[in-house]
Amino acid sequence: MNIPTASYEEIAQEYNAAIDWLKAIGIKVNPGRTTNYAKVIDYWKDAYKTASEVEAKESLPDFINSVFEIHDFIDIHNAFKNEPNSSLGGLSEKLQKGVNGPINSADETPKSTSARNFIFEALMAARSHHPTRGVNAILNADSDTGILIDKKKLWIECKRILSVSKIEANIKDASNQLERVLSKKIGTGNRGIVAIDVTKILNPNCDLFVQKNDNTLKESIDRLMDQFISDNSSQWEKVYARRNKNIIGTIIRFSFMATSESRNLPVKANQWAINPSISASKTDRYLLKKLVFSIK
Repeated sequence: MNIPTASYEEIAQEYNAAIDWLKAIGIKVNPGRTTNYAKVIDYWKDAYKTASEVEAKESLPDFINSVFEIHDFIDIHNAFKNEPNSSLGGLSEKLQKGVNGPINSADETPKSTSARNFIFEALMAARSHHPTRGVNAILNADSDTGILIDKKKLWIECKRILSVSKIEANIKDASNQLERVLSKKIGTGNRGIVAIDVTKILNPNCDLFVQKNDNTLKESIDRLMDQFISDNSSQWEKVYARRNKNIIGTIIRFSFMATSESRNLPVKANQWAINPSISASKTDRYLLKKLVFSIK
């Protein structure tokens, strides 16, 4: 995990550029969560320097939530801002649906997850899209997203999972979807991957993750990911054992706001990992290694 070092002024500038880009590609940004985040960050990018302790304490939850949400839109914008509108494929549809939903992540319920689900799909494409590294997102994919890497097409189904008890069911659903996609593909260059966001499992109340300094923060986040995979990988391996052998692994992601006490500034902790399936070949493991390097 790398700890972001951008100032709030820079974050506000990047987010406003992302919103302008959304509008330019035809997304209707109506009053709602995205415009609320803009108002919050535009005010606090300067106000945090002089705000009273009472004002800061009262506004902290809105500020933390806004900064948390903003970074996904920034990442998507940075990945695709230079792409012509005609090449964006289904990305625009995801983004149009993704600008809706509850303003505060903590207010999300199983019935109101749709917007952030679509943003996770768009973010998965964005984090993978690095043409200079030979890794390109497939924006007209038959699956939630796709990636072209070393002449191989990786088809990805994305799931945001809200509890440990729902892991196996979500993996089954995603791998079933991948089997249907793979069954229609011709040639040996097609693979399937399940991508899961487990933020709500690890931090259901959207609490601030506090550590003493940057080093302990990074180490703690790494351990959290390692422990999650160790505790839960058997659930997806059990499913993959009965699935198409070309489903080669799982991408795991979580994110939440964190701070190191030595700096006392909230930052977004954003961690990604790939867990190859037990049956993945040496060639497939190399593909996944190249993909995780691109995503991180």
